[in-house]
Amino acid sequence: MKILVVDDEMVSRTKLTLIMENFGECEAVDNGKDALTLFHKAHQMSKPYGLIMLDIDMPQMDGMQVLSEMIAAQIKLGISKSQKARILMVTSFTDKDRVLGCIQSGCDDYIAKPFDINTIGKKLSKLGICMRRIQAQESAAEPSDDYNNSFFIDGIVTAFENKRINLPTLPRIQTKFRELLLTGADSQHIANLLKKDVAISAELIRMSNSAYYKGVIQNKSLEHAISRLGAEATAQTVAELTSHKYYTMKSKKYRTLIEKVWRHSIACAFASEITAELLNLELKADPFAMGLLHDIGKLALLQILANMDRRGKFNGGIPSAKLIDTISAHHGVVGAKLLEKWRYADSYIASALDHKDNGADEDEEIKEIVPKEILIVRFANIAAKSMGYSLEENEYTDLPIENIDLAYDLRLNLIDLTKLKDKLAEEMKGVMELF
Repeated sequence: MKILVVDDEMVSRTKLTLIMENFGECEAVDNGKDALTLFHKAHQMSKPYGLIMLDIDMPQMDGMQVLSEMIAAQIKLGISKSQKARILMVTSFTDKDRVLGCIQSGCDDYIAKPFDINTIGKKLSKLGICMRRIQAQESAAEPSDDYNNSFFIDGIVTAFENKRINLPTLPRIQTKFRELLLTGADSQHIANLLKKDVAISAELIRMSNSAYYKGVIQNKSLEHAISRLGAEATAQTVAELTSHKYYTMKSKKYRTLIEKVWRHSIACAFASEITAELLNLELKADPFAMGLLHDIGKLALLQILANMDRRGKFNGGIPSAKLIDTISAHHGVVGAKLLEKWRYADSYIASALDHKDNGADEDEEIKEIVPKEILIVRFANIAAKSMGYSLEENEYTDLPIENIDLAYDLRLNLIDLTKLKDKLAEEMKGVMELF
């Protein structure tokens, strides 16, 4: 069966497409005009769609208009009732009158956002449409929550991987970068600037480990990435990432949250780097990059949610507290998936997935086998929060850095911790000019 998904919102469209691929061959478009073009073309080729998932709320031509034209076209073509495409409206509205209007206009049913494969499966089963990838004896089984969540997470990863959505860059990073180029700064000064930006660092390291640039040894730092890519490719990539002006979102709420994640990520990066230097450790991964990217899932989710909120997908918006709870709950898996897709080393992925310290309750034997670089990021994560750099309000601010359990696990003495605080405070002064 051929299926057409029509939704202007990228995340919803991606998630729905992934789910619908379990029921048939799926195509997706982001507007009503293209949907009608494909609809007519399919009939001309005698390969019509059997199922159409149609979003109600779209700009220029909304779902109700598309629905009316599709139904009128089928009537004009003399298509029998049994051969007509089944049309389900996709809506985030609680307005029953609008949904009722679609049903009266001739749609077969509707699904409300947020949806999952289980909800959609039940709706389609009433229409005699079953999953093609599940054995008959398994068709009655209810998919697990993990299965449902995986579609959403995979959809997010796919969106970033295909560059339909990009991570936001620091507001003044482009200006500072141009200043360095104009003054003829060396590569080290350029690297010192760019490594403070999560989006730029993530993309340059990813590119350096791609099939095109990859060397014999997997790259582990931004400095190595710039060296491998060369000045021209680096400058081009930075220009591309910053030219889109991802930081132009009008919502003060999202700007504030993104800035908090930026500050925490940079603080964690410096704290990781300083800690490694104090311990005189040679690590398998770059501690600065690991610290910088450990919360990349938070930035990804914030960018996604900001786009959805801007399009009115949350019926009036989400309170900041709820946003923080949602992001905190899911950012580890999202971040790890992104880094895995971008072919980062295992230590980066592990750090993004789990960078929380379980404190004294954690089994000491378990701590012994955790790689040092991951323990350092866990410590740096708490240290940064204890100094006020956190997304969550007042998290760990009442915990002196000297009382962090991991400080003693890493064999950091009071002199080391004093040096860490002083160096971190000094480094963060220079960071603030990028906001």
